[in-house]
Amino acid sequence: MAYKALYRTYRPKDFDEVAGQEHITKTFKNALSKNKLAHAYLFSGPRGTGKTSVAKIIAKAVNCENAPVKNPCNECSICKGIENNTINDVIEIDAASNNGVDEIREIRDKVKYLPGVGKFKVYIIDEVHMLSTGAFNALLKTLEEPPKHAIFILATTEPHKVPSTIHSRCQRFDFRGIQKKEMLKRLDLIIDQESIDIEEDAKILITESAAGGMRDAISLLDQVMAFSEGIITKEDVHAIRGSVSADNILDIVKAVQKEDAVKALHILNRLIEEGKESDHIIDDLIVFYRDLLYVKNTRDTESKTLYQTKQFQALSETLSNAALFHHMDILNETKQSMRFSTDGKLYLELGFIKMVDDTLKEVSYAREKTERLEETVQRLETKLSDLEDRMDSGKITPSKQNKESSPADKVFDALEDKQGHEDLNKSVAQEKEQTRSKETSPVDSKEPDKQGDSTDEAPIRENTDQAPRKKHSGKEVASNDKYTFLYNKFSNKKYKTFDIHFVEDVLNSADREMKIDMVKKWYDIERFVDASELDYAKMITDGSLVATNGVMILVAYDSPVVCNRLMQPSIKTKLLSILERYFNRKMMFLALPQKVWQNISQEFIKKFRSRDSEDEFIQLSPIDHPRLVEIPQDEEDYDDVTSSGIKEARKYFGDIVKEKKGE
Repeated sequence: MAYKALYRTYRPKDFDEVAGQEHITKTFKNALSKNKLAHAYLFSGPRGTGKTSVAKIIAKAVNCENAPVKNPCNECSICKGIENNTINDVIEIDAASNNGVDEIREIRDKVKYLPGVGKFKVYIIDEVHMLSTGAFNALLKTLEEPPKHAIFILATTEPHKVPSTIHSRCQRFDFRGIQKKEMLKRLDLIIDQESIDIEEDAKILITESAAGGMRDAISLLDQVMAFSEGIITKEDVHAIRGSVSADNILDIVKAVQKEDAVKALHILNRLIEEGKESDHIIDDLIVFYRDLLYVKNTRDTESKTLYQTKQFQALSETLSNAALFHHMDILNETKQSMRFSTDGKLYLELGFIKMVDDTLKEVSYAREKTERLEETVQRLETKLSDLEDRMDSGKITPSKQNKESSPADKVFDALEDKQGHEDLNKSVAQEKEQTRSKETSPVDSKEPDKQGDSTDEAPIRENTDQAPRKKHSGKEVASNDKYTFLYNKFSNKKYKTFDIHFVEDVLNSADREMKIDMVKKWYDIERFVDASELDYAKMITDGSLVATNGVMILVAYDSPVVCNRLMQPSIKTKLLSILERYFNRKMMFLALPQKVWQNISQEFIKKFRSRDSEDEFIQLSPIDHPRLVEIPQDEEDYDDVTSSGIKEARKYFGDIVKEKKGE
């Protein structure tokens, strides 16, 4: 007897054997038991999810000798005949090869005849979207008013190609991709029945490779079983699929991270010699970087076994979002180039060299900062122009009193841009010029400026074990005493993660001049640290310093997910370590989303204007944002992304961009 493929041998015979489609099987069980079946159904969903199998089970159930039943008995002669394809009352048609008008007209002419053995004629039309326009038109009338003894089941993987006139005449059921848990359960049953020796890792790899298709998983198991001469390993699965193992991908990514192009190219050459195709290698690399980005922003370590490995988690912590996007952009460009070339390996080698090129990476980072600075300059220029117009029209008159302003006055001035526009614009212009200069000339951080000892700017140092040294004047010593006093005053308070009391303390004791000074030096933080801390320095400079009293700082970021991540104790400690060494004093740090900061600043200005006295402590409304998460000190119980945050993280490779609209 000829060998029968596993996916045919273990095709579901009743609804209980169908994996992962409970929402469909439950509906049909109830409909069959109550004898309330419709005359036409449209089954849509990915390949290998059970559309045709469920259609055949329905055909057996309606014709079973024991009907009405929830499940076919699979024992009577009719059930066995339908299972063996020996009963002509169940007609299966492949619309891909029978898509003309004549075939559908033949169905229309024969459907009026009574079934020969069973109670119903069941027409199963697979890949129905392949029918021609004329064939669909010929099918319309029959679908609308079929004989009482006829049931039509249409199956398709592309429901959007089925005309709406057909849709409206059918009950539609959407089949989902099979979850890994359900797929493993079904594979375990087959493995036990067939006495297959297989490693657990190989079995998991099969389920992940099937991408939700049960038939694909069983077929791959069948192939690997024929390939392997002993116990099936994950290397056997990779050999059959032509894919690259996670260990090899990890080695390539680590080589790129260390800017070791030679090692990355050696690994590539070895994989090509082993028979791996360039297309598979680049696809696996893109998926791997996507996985790093996903885990980095969602902290989900359950979706794949790979996510639970220490090496993968270490990479997700080390590589920044900017670096991941940089690598993915290069790989996508390389993939497009490979489509028009006969030598994909050549383009992949060039892609690896681009990924480790310092100049390209620096340009990528500098471009982001330049765009951000240009937006800041444009916003300040608009505000300044508006302020000048208001002064010219007499709506604003300069104060004639020459008294010292309170800390609240200073922060109010900074928020309203009443003072210091020239200083701020100069500082922004200097930052912009420094950022552009990085694109054209490397920074020599080994030789400190011999003239720099007499200035207030900290020299650029390669050694970051100590804070930058400066000459201390009497004024500077007094300033350090002030910072020590402020730190002792506020560090003993038990602030929550996103505590409005922290913000109140900063704004009511804010120092505008200190903020201007710190903003001038903000982007030099990246030049101050060594390579091991560069990613953390970039986390700091990706945000905008919006308020400070010299010790406590508020930094605004675009995304609340980023704020959750930065306030995680392990990361916050590293950021504070860099800030304290750079500014040479103890500090406290709070990251806030830009929109939250805008609301807070507007409220502060409004209350400042209506305050009863200059010494009044201004209190603000509590911070309320659906995506900001209270982070416990014990990180083991911490998940920095809520379900809606997960949707945002998925934006970069699916539906996260839509979620960001509601931010």
